[in-house]
Amino acid sequence: MKNIPLLRLDYSDEDIDYIQKGILDVIKSGYLTMGKKVEEFEAEFAKYIGTKYAVAVNSGTSSLEIMLRSFGVKGKTVIVPTVTFMATPISVIHAGGKVAFVDVTKEDLSIDPEDLKRKIAPDTAGVIIVHIGGIISSHYQEIEKICKDMGLFLIEDAAHAHGSSLNGVKAGALSIGGSFSFYPTKILTTAEGGMITTNDENIYKMALTLREHGKPDHNVNVHTEFGYNWRFSEIHALLGLQQMRKVDYIIAERRRLAKLYDKKLANLKGIKLLPFPKEMQCAYYKYILYLDDKFDRAVVKRTMREKFGVALPGEVYSDACHSQPVFQRYPDTMVNAEGDLFPNADYVCSRQICLPLYPSLKDDELDYIADSLKKVLS
Repeated sequence: MKNIPLLRLDYSDEDIDYIQKGILDVIKSGYLTMGKKVEEFEAEFAKYIGTKYAVAVNSGTSSLEIMLRSFGVKGKTVIVPTVTFMATPISVIHAGGKVAFVDVTKEDLSIDPEDLKRKIAPDTAGVIIVHIGGIISSHYQEIEKICKDMGLFLIEDAAHAHGSSLNGVKAGALSIGGSFSFYPTKILTTAEGGMITTNDENIYKMALTLREHGKPDHNVNVHTEFGYNWRFSEIHALLGLQQMRKVDYIIAERRRLAKLYDKKLANLKGIKLLPFPKEMQCAYYKYILYLDDKFDRAVVKRTMREKFGVALPGEVYSDACHSQPVFQRYPDTMVNAEGDLFPNADYVCSRQICLPLYPSLKDDELDYIADSLKKVLS
């Protein structure tokens, strides 16, 4: 029996040497936060995504909230897919808005355009589209047109989608603003942190102001907004720069491993693989598949772990946001009608399962995972 973890961080001796030397540079510089390495990381990330600006902040949640504040959503409603991490709706609420949840589609776990049309109300300010698992919706242009026709902003929660693209345009550059997370499980990691990407100068300037307690100028103690401490440290930026040195390898390896899974599992009965259109290039934050309803996901995961030593990562996500008890406790934060149905979300949350996928996963380990799943399902 092999022992295959749900995640294995991959730092080579060369990577570690780069980080160690970089830490020494930071300490000698006298700047532990908001210095040259932060500026360098922002510039490299903006260039990679394809936007004019990138602003590093302390978390992906903060990057969403800052953009929402720049749009003035206080007292208004923002539409969010119910299949996402709770950071997405929480950012709306902390920005002073209310959440309207919409259903998703089964094929790409993103906003259902038809339900989006139904949920738009007079007080709707905008929409957050979420690229779950690195998947950019095949309905993106339709969703974009709906927002444009209705005068709504559209921003991307790209926490899972570093390197994903649609028609050659990377996630984070498709809309007026993108939000990224660098949590350790993400495609690129800085331990903690987030990034705003945009071509909009107003969002850029507001982001710089809000992350520094509302000061437009870091060096002058004059406050024009009620901001917060959303700063990014030099050490985190150093970790980000190390990731940017090998970003192409990281994305390519994830895609290569995903293709191996596709081949190994293509004819396996009891599962359904997600079909991706050729114009969408997924970066595979997660390798997602659906189990037939005759299988109990908890039993499959437990058997994979106990009998074969394979730890399966968490789903994205097993509990729809609208069902979270916090909204029962604070009902004024969610505007969905009582009895609102989310049939596709129910399917996605209950039937999906994710397999281990990270650059340090070896080919023989992937074969073992696939073979183990075949044995469990048979």
